[in-house]
Amino acid sequence: MGPVARINTDLVESASPTPVEEYRALNYGAGFIDRSDVGRLICRGEDALDLLNRLSTNELATLEIGSGAATVLTTNKGRIVDLLHVYQGEDRLTVFTSPGNQARVAEWIDFYTFVEDVLLEDRSIETAMLSLSGPGSTSLLDELTAGQTSLLGVLKRLSVDIAGVQSEVYRSDYLGSISYDIVVKAGDKDRLSAIFLDKGAVAVGADTVEAVRVERGIPAFGNELTEDYNPHEANLVHHVSFSKGCYIGQEVVARLQTYKKVSKFLVGLRWDGEDTATGSFLTHDGKRMGVVTSTARLPLTGEIVGLGYVRKEFVAEGKTVADESGNDVRVKVLV
Repeated sequence: MGPVARINTDLVESASPTPVEEYRALNYGAGFIDRSDVGRLICRGEDALDLLNRLSTNELATLEIGSGAATVLTTNKGRIVDLLHVYQGEDRLTVFTSPGNQARVAEWIDFYTFVEDVLLEDRSIETAMLSLSGPGSTSLLDELTAGQTSLLGVLKRLSVDIAGVQSEVYRSDYLGSISYDIVVKAGDKDRLSAIFLDKGAVAVGADTVEAVRVERGIPAFGNELTEDYNPHEANLVHHVSFSKGCYIGQEVVARLQTYKKVSKFLVGLRWDGEDTATGSFLTHDGKRMGVVTSTARLPLTGEIVGLGYVRKEFVAEGKTVADESGNDVRVKVLV
């Protein structure tokens, strides 16, 4: 405890790794990310699990204590409200929403709550979420948790003391590689941040996180995940159960699956020239074939990558479309 006590938040502020160092940490080491903007809801009551199961796409009814699942809230037209991560506790459900979307999700759940025994609490302000991502994250956390972290499977949780800080550790793999989300009281945020940095984790900024997200083809709320799209189009069909009971939007989602009516899909994009603005259209032979939803420059190579939706006939590796500046854009299939 002594060495930890002398660490202060100046370490967090003074640490200024370059984007290349940040990128390498996420790919080869352990990157430290403040994800406190992720919404954190607690759902209690005898009917809590059943209600969320009836409101979203995945099978939640069979969740065991300590386990979680990703599931999509959809409108009655099968469009995306949010991608949630739901974890079963002994007396509660922990629900992670997309950043800044917890109020809307809470309102959505409340709208469909009638006589059910369900109590929803927003814990986003009184708690903080810090993440470690990259292949070195497990060994770093193992050192702080007496080897317990390496026992966690994907979408599993662990309650543990980290150097005197009571923590909830969630194996989320949210960046497409080994990733852990650690939820603590808001007042413990700076202390835990200093602990991670002292153990060698590299503080990673938002721009580098965004570049890695886009490079790895991970959709984000407000960009790829909006009510303009459905789970099939957004490559979220692996979070959809086609054998469970009814949920909001099920008929539309099931019909798209049965009759193969999906007309566009989310793909990766790589520019041969300069990138174009998010929201720009993609064309082929002068005809509109898609739209750009995210772009980023990779720190290591300077290459421009992006995400976007294109018509299904262009969902083929290496297929080429053009942006609004006439630059060639190559398609990368994500599934």
